Amino acid sequence: MTTLNGNYRELTLDNGLVVALQNTPTQTISGRLRVHHGGLHEREGEEGLAHFLEHAVMKGGGRKFAPNTAERIMGTFGNINATTKSYETRFPVGMLADDLELYLDLISDVIFHPRFDLGKINQERQRILRETADVKSNPAFQDNIDYMDAFYGVDSPHTYFVLGKEDVVARATQNNLRAFHERGYNPNNMDLILVGALPENVDELVAKYFADKPRGNGAKYDFPRNPDLEGRTVLHRRTQELYNGQSPESSSAHFSISFVAPTDDAEDSYAVRRLVQILGGDANSKLFKKLSQEMGLAYGIGSSYVAQNNAGAITVGGSVQATRGDEAIDATFHEMEHLKNELVDSDELARINRNDIYGLAKYFETNEGHVGAIEIKWDRGLTPELYLQKMDAVTPEMVREAANKYFPASRANGKYVLLKTHFIVKMSA
Repeated sequence: MTTLNGNYRELTLDNGLVVALQNTPTQTISGRLRVHHGGLHEREGEEGLAHFLEHAVMKGGGRKFAPNTAERIMGTFGNINATTKSYETRFPVGMLADDLELYLDLISDVIFHPRFDLGKINQERQRILRETADVKSNPAFQDNIDYMDAFYGVDSPHTYFVLGKEDVVARATQNNLRAFHERGYNPNNMDLILVGALPENVDELVAKYFADKPRGNGAKYDFPRNPDLEGRTVLHRRTQELYNGQSPESSSAHFSISFVAPTDDAEDSYAVRRLVQILGGDANSKLFKKLSQEMGLAYGIGSSYVAQNNAGAITVGGSVQATRGDEAIDATFHEMEHLKNELVDSDELARINRNDIYGLAKYFETNEGHVGAIEIKWDRGLTPELYLQKMDAVTPEMVREAANKYFPASRANGKYVLLKTHFIVKMSA
């Protein structure tokens, strides 16, 4: 299996920009520039500026490239995009190898010297307000907020809404955007990864377009640990979106159960990953076999594990028959209880290990996969080899221990947050 090989190099420019370069036998290049400046770096009255700035950078041109010229050039790349998160903003790209210098010239210009063209700002303002309206029009929007507030706590940084406040976006000025940009878009608050058919002078090209940019005071956001839950919280919601008018008793309901788990720096996080996969990771999982195949309550059912950014959470859920929703939840807790009391088959762990090896091998068939692996190594100190080693070391006993440590004690007495949407109580005749 291809891994982070000897062609992977790191360098740091004098201004603090961290760069990773890796050659692969391809005809294209994938990369991304990441700025450790996102929604959580906003101050009161700036809610939404991080996302607005991302739009202004991508659509507003720079000192050298006018907006229309920048947009035309971006359209010649295979793909180029931008994403704002609560803690960072990233600019991924895919391109032909001979476009590298043009890309470095363009991205350094719009990132460090955005033009803040008023016409483009007003265009993007309208688009952002429409984007926010679309998100908030989703029937599940408020339910998800209530659910996350119950789990992480109200106003937790783990649930920060990066689209911000409409009134802030509506009145934001060029100076507002410029001030927010200056606080965080600094080379010592960024990193750049390039993977693919890199030219021999790639180091010189990166230095040519980035080395003269001055340092600043931007810094990464330091997340607090999500708090322990004090007990059980159950939220009940109704929605017409799940109602089957032709056959009301066949209507769907949805449930989600979340409980606190270890973060990715905990040694038992690897056992928890295996536990979550065994419980509801795929079509061979306990929940799928029980609730979908045996009981016929759900077409799809699953579990997931979040462990990054100092948050740890296991979530179990899916869509089930509305009149049998509580039966599905009882069955879910029953399967968790089995994993607390019984050792999983070592063959099951071996099967999942094989799936992991395949997934990593497939991942490394692309330049994007190498970009992601380098980022994980930077952020978590984790290489593919170390990950597989840690996962291979997980035993049935470790899985059972994790189940007893992190699964709720029971449905009646456990510490968890449960969201029940469109449950129908079937009345007896």
